[in-house]
Amino acid sequence: MNYVNHLGNQLLNIIGITGSPATGKKSIGKIVADNLKYKFLDLNKIALESGGVLSDDGEDLEVDPDLLRKQVLRKIKGGKVVLVGHLLPFILSEGEIEFVAVLRCSPKELNARYSKRGYSEKKIKDNISSEILDICFTEALNSFGPAIIAEFDTTERQPNDVAEDIALVWRGNMKRSLGKINWISQMSKEDLIEKYLD
Repeated sequence: MNYVNHLGNQLLNIIGITGSPATGKKSIGKIVADNLKYKFLDLNKIALESGGVLSDDGEDLEVDPDLLRKQVLRKIKGGKVVLVGHLLPFILSEGEIEFVAVLRCSPKELNARYSKRGYSEKKIKDNISSEILDICFTEALNSFGPAIIAEFDTTERQPNDVAEDIALVWRGNMKRSLGKINWISQMSKEDLIEKYLD
């Protein structure tokens, strides 16, 4: 499928992967790119290399979205690309990308992954709250519309298996899952809401 954005650039086979930190975007994205023989691009890396970072407090990057968009359009024009990053919905929009995978992960598992990464308590809580409240999913839905989005739960799953599912859904060989992940109902059963959303 070929798309032409409003700037007239033809964007061929652009697969986007977004989600909260530590849901597996980079590791899964690299596998998808390798399997499909696509180029792999990381939005954070592009922002750092292009000088588009406005501030970096050691935990979060604030970027110039307009500059990052220009750099991204230049790198993906006419190519076959897997583009990953939580900033994806702020850089591209509906009609500029063929398929978007939103990676999800249970709050309990994310807590373990964040602790292992040495995140501060505030960063852990902020990111887990965002995941519980479907922030990355909602941003992707608002930017790209429901027709090209699918959710993938990476909790207790191997990156290779998730990457394979992404390729199957993208090709139309597996049914898309959309809006079925509900961490709040799961956490209610486990009495964990107050821990993360007080």
